[in-house]
Amino acid sequence: MPTNKPLEKSIENILRKAVEDEGGVCLKWTCPGHRGVPDRMILFPGGIIAFVELKRPGAKVKAGGLQEWWRMKILSFGFPCYEISTAGDAQHLVDFLSTRSFIQIAQDDAD
Repeated sequence: MPTNKPLEKSIENILRKAVEDEGGVCLKWTCPGHRGVPDRMILFPGGIIAFVELKRPGAKVKAGGLQEWWRMKILSFGFPCYEISTAGDAQHLVDFLSTRSFIQIAQDDAD
């Protein structure tokens, strides 16, 4: 059955472009031998890092699955891990992370 919802890949491309437009890096994260790791690792100046699991709109990470296990592991180490399923979610996350980056750089310059 055809759908008009964007595919996960199109959300991923929107996220990558938005991160790069704000001066960050959006790395595809593959970890041989470790299934279920988040799809992307985002880096911004000032030591800002976030992990992102991308899903098509309406899809969610399965509770109790490998992706959920990795999310909880990453969070337990103190790193943020987000689930993104729309272009709006992607843009909001980038706005949040790039603002944190700007604030961190400003604080570093003040020290």
